[in-house]
Parts: sequence; structure tokens; C-alpha cells
Amino acid sequence: MDINKPRAQEIVRAEATALDQGAEADAVWVEKIEHLSQLCLGQAQTHIAFIGTQILAKSVNRNVDLYAIKPRHAVGNDRAYSARSLCHGVLVPLSADLGFHIGVTGREPLNNQPYFRMTHLGDQTPVHSMSAVAFAYMLDLVDELQQMNSEEQARAALRAFISVRRGYQPRYLTSSGAISVRPETLASVIFTFVQDDSESGRRAQAAVAGLMDAAVGPARVESGRINDPSRDSPGDVCIRSELQPEIWEKAFEVRDKPVSSGDVQVFGQKCVSMGVREVALVMLSTQQPMLDTIYLDDWAHGLGIGLTLFYGWESIVGQALFWSGLPKPEAAVQAVRQITERLIAIEASPAGVEQWIAATRDARAEEE
Repeated sequence: MDINKPRAQEIVRAEATALDQGAEADAVWVEKIEHLSQLCLGQAQTHIAFIGTQILAKSVNRNVDLYAIKPRHAVGNDRAYSARSLCHGVLVPLSADLGFHIGVTGREPLNNQPYFRMTHLGDQTPVHSMSAVAFAYMLDLVDELQQMNSEEQARAALRAFISVRRGYQPRYLTSSGAISVRPETLASVIFTFVQDDSESGRRAQAAVAGLMDAAVGPARVESGRINDPSRDSPGDVCIRSELQPEIWEKAFEVRDKPVSSGDVQVFGQKCVSMGVREVALVMLSTQQPMLDTIYLDDWAHGLGIGLTLFYGWESIVGQALFWSGLPKPEAAVQAVRQITERLIAIEASPAGVEQWIAATRDARAEEE
């Protein structure tokens, strides 16, 4: 079954508009979506995107088979539909446009377990024990949706989904004043900020990406989301060639745990396989031992790659500010601003973004 995507878009926009105009959402479905949202907090967020996709499919065509989510595995079932395609083509872009959070923000939300491996819903694909309760409850909701005999019933559930998930959309405060630090204090400000709460590596990765933005411009820098299965870049932060944007020029791996020589070599080999000639590891653990630089340089030379090891924040901050096209004081200001943008893009917590802004303001005030 081909779910009409233009029609699906119209329906989502219509339900969002109805909410904007003061229409009430179905209280029963609001409670159900809220309960699932709570079960998925901190884990199993893909189940939110999946139930939203299922609700949308039923809102477009009441005859859809919500268990036959991969047509290639449902030969002869003319009610099967591609959940992945509907989610990617409609739910993902409209959730960003209309401001409701579908749990995950990658381009392919259903390219995650357990949905990636399923042939059909209910095929006993293993589910992580930490998300088993959420998955079971989500299945109950799908059962209820499948029994609906009209698109109008499903649209009531869709309106409730949009209403509830708007409450989960992160809202970031922005500063109306100038945010700046001096070049010589930027590294210590970043260190304190990351040490306070790594947010599963988000803060450190955002900081490195922001520094590279200041060094070469954000148009050339790519930084994927944490644990994003759709990421196709060789490192956490990568720089594209200025003359040939399709080529990766440099790749950075950001580690907040001690790195061994073996870790360096594994990352280096990955970069070689993807055609990257300049490789860097940013090693941020306070317990990081000094590695055998001579040995690793010889190893890298044998592969035909350049290898740079950054210990802590001082060295990478200094290099980024030096190679920026701006004077160091202005480059530091730019880095702070870009780190803010990268924190938001990588989905650091709103509290974390506010802490970063406050920390850079405080540093500026103390220096003045």
C-alpha cells in the first residue's frame, strides 16, 4: 500500500493548526501518549517515532496493516506499507517544522533497533531489556489503532500525539548580550564545562566542532549526533576540503576516556578506509597516559596519513584560534558562539546550553 505522502502532510499540518487555534486533544490519547513518553525517557526513544508513524499511516488510510511495516517482506499483502519511508518522508521534516519532538532526530529514525531488523511487527525481534516495558506498551497502542475503523479516530490520536510531543521539544534560551572570553582562558572554561557533566560526550564533541567552526568556518565542518546510525562520516568531527567538498580533509575523534595506542590505530585505519589523510584524536581524560608518539608517528607514516594527538583542551584551543582567519580575541568570541550552536545541534540539554552561556558570561565579567 502506498501511503499518500502529500495527503499525510496535509493531515499533520491540519491537526497542528487545529491545536494552534485552540482545539482540544483527545484526553484519553493524551494520557496514553504521555505514558509512553515517560516510559521512553532516557531510552527507547525510537518507539516514539514509530508510534507516531503508525498513527499517521492509520490517519491516511484506515485499511493499512500496521504490522506489515516492510512491503518487501509482505509479498501478497496489499495492505502493507513502508513505515520507514513514511517516517523519513513526512514525520521527520514536519516534526522539525511544526515543533513536536518524535524522540529521535536522525534522518532515519526507524533505522534503529529493533525496527531495523524486523521483517514485520511482532516477529519476535529481540528488544533491549531496558526498553521492553515501553515496547510492550507501544504494541498495545498499535493493537488499538489497528482495530480503528475510521481515519477520524486515528486523527484524534494524531492530534494528541502532536500535542503531547510539543511538550518534549527542547527550548533553548539565547543571550541578548555579547558572549566572550579571552583566548587564554577559553580552554579552562571549556574544561570546567565538560567536566561538570559530559552529557554522554555531547559537550566535548560540540566544543571541538565549535572550535573547528572558528578555525575553518562552519560550512566545512560536520559533526554527527551521538550514536546516530545514519552517520556516514569517519569521525566525531570532520572537515571537508575547501576545493573538493566531497572529500574529507581531516577527521577528529573526541574521547573523554583514556585512549590507548590500539585505539589510535583502530581510528586511523577507519579513516584510511574512508580516504582521510589527516587524523586527530582529542584525548580529554584527566587519567590519559602519554602515548608512544615516535611509534605511532612511524605507524601513521606507513599508512601515508598524518596523525595529531591533542592532550586536553589547551593544545586544540590554541591551534584552532591560531589558524582562524580572525585575530585571536575575535576568534575566541566566534568559538564561544559556535559552541553554543553545536550544543543545540547535538541536542545537549537546555540546562547545559544555559550553563555554557552563563559560564562564558561569568568568565567575561571576571576578566573585566
